[in-house]
Amino acid sequence: MGVGVIDRLVNRKIFLLAFAISGFTALVYEIVWIRYLQLIFGSTIYAVSTLLSTFMAGYVLGAFLFRNLADNTKKPSLVFSILQCAIGFYGLLIIPMFKLLPTLYISLLEVPGSQFLQFALGFLVIIIPATLFGATWPVMNKAYIKVKVGKDAGMLYSLNSIGAVLGSLTTGFLLIPSLGLMRTSITASILNLDQPLKLTENES
Repeated sequence: MGVGVIDRLVNRKIFLLAFAISGFTALVYEIVWIRYLQLIFGSTIYAVSTLLSTFMAGYVLGAFLFRNLADNTKKPSLVFSILQCAIGFYGLLIIPMFKLLPTLYISLLEVPGSQFLQFALGFLVIIIPATLFGATWPVMNKAYIKVKVGKDAGMLYSLNSIGAVLGSLTTGFLLIPSLGLMRTSITASILNLDQPLKLTENES
């Protein structure tokens, strides 16, 4: 097996690991942000509904907006790295935003349709990182999928989902109990910001 073939195999494994970490951090953020929204809304139902609907909308929007860029870019791993950096930085910026939201929510309590306005504020705060996560799908597809579309797409989806499962379990049972909400969110941000260093060094 030639050196070039080995390098390509290593690069593909790095892509899989990166997408698994992306899935991991997505669920870390979701669980942390649900907790923040629960404290703000005072209701788990509203918090979960707001978070999930916003993330699903972001996945759709990100995948749609970045579909052409993913097809045309010659360096998909660089684009993925930029997306991960943006997610990581936003993961740090969103913490003070959540601390400001209760004051805004309280001021809206007497306004007709206040629950919709509260949802809109939560949506506006979360839609940006959700869209960035959605954008990672077409970009990583371009980076990883070569000939066997079904096999490669299945591997990407599987690794991302495994990362999400691990992120969910780790956040709920380990990270939040031991680190708290803020430090858990910071941990996820560090993981996002660390990925570009590995990916750009292994651009195929």
